[in-house]
Amino acid sequence: MTRSRQTVLIDLEKRRTLKAGLFLGLTGSVVSGNIMAENAALTVGFLNNYLPYSFVDAQGRLKGFDVDVVTRLAEVMSVKLDIVTEGLAKLNKKLKIGEVMFIGNQLLATPENKREYDFVKPYASIQMVSVVHEEDNRDFLSLDDFFGKKLGVLTGTGVEEQAKNVIGKSVISYERIEDALQALAQKKLDAVLEESLIVEYFIERDNLPVKVAAPFASPVNVGLVVNKANKAMQAKLNQAVQTILNDGSFKLISNRWFGYDVSRSRVGHAAGS
Repeated sequence: MTRSRQTVLIDLEKRRTLKAGLFLGLTGSVVSGNIMAENAALTVGFLNNYLPYSFVDAQGRLKGFDVDVVTRLAEVMSVKLDIVTEGLAKLNKKLKIGEVMFIGNQLLATPENKREYDFVKPYASIQMVSVVHEEDNRDFLSLDDFFGKKLGVLTGTGVEEQAKNVIGKSVISYERIEDALQALAQKKLDAVLEESLIVEYFIERDNLPVKVAAPFASPVNVGLVVNKANKAMQAKLNQAVQTILNDGSFKLISNRWFGYDVSRSRVGHAAGS
C-alpha cells in the first residue's frame, strides 16, 4: 500500500468516527449491575441523515441498514427499542446526559477507539474505493494516479484535504456524494472516491452507469462498541450478532440494502455474491 493510500484509509476511519459519533453508553432500566433485563426498554439514537445506514424518509419514517440490523439484534436479545433520531451534536449531548443509551450506527475499530471502548463482533466489511464510469477500465490505486484527472469527493472531509494536497485543483468537492456519482455518470468526472457500501447503495438506488473499481484500500472492520466496564453487554451483543449471522437474518437485511452479504468483503458492486 502506498503512503497516499494509507493516509486516505486513516481518514476513512476518522471520518466515519466523526460522521457517526459512535459510542455506546448503557444506563437506566436496561442495565442493572451490568446485566440486561429481559424485555427492557432500550433507548437507541440514530443519525437522521446518514444514508444508507440511518435516515428519515419523506414520510417521516426511520429507515436504514443499521436500523434494520439493530432492530433484529433487539429481537434476538428480547428487548424493546425506543428510537431517537437527531443530528450528531444532539445525539452526543443526549448520550452524555443519559437520554440515549447507545447510538445504533457503527464505529471503526481503530487503535484509538479500541483504547476507549470494547468492540462487538463485526458484521460488515468497509473499504475506501474508487468509482469509475462503467465504460472505463482504469484502476486508480493511489492519489498519485489521479494527477490530471477530475476526482469527485465529499466536501469537508480529510479525503478532500488530502486529495487537494496531492493533486490540487482537479479535485471537485460535493456537498452530497450522490451528486458526485451523478456527475460521474454524466462523464463530468474521471472518478469518485468514497466508502464502498455508501457508493454501492447509490449505484443500485439510482441505477447509475458507474462501477466500483479495484479497492483503494484494504477492508477495515466496523462494529458496535460498549464501555469497557460493561463486559456483560458486550457478551450479549456478541452473541446476538453471531446469531443473526448464523440464522440468515443478517444476510437477508444485507441483500435488501446492498444486494449481497456485506459481512464478506468483495472487489466491486458488479461482482457475484
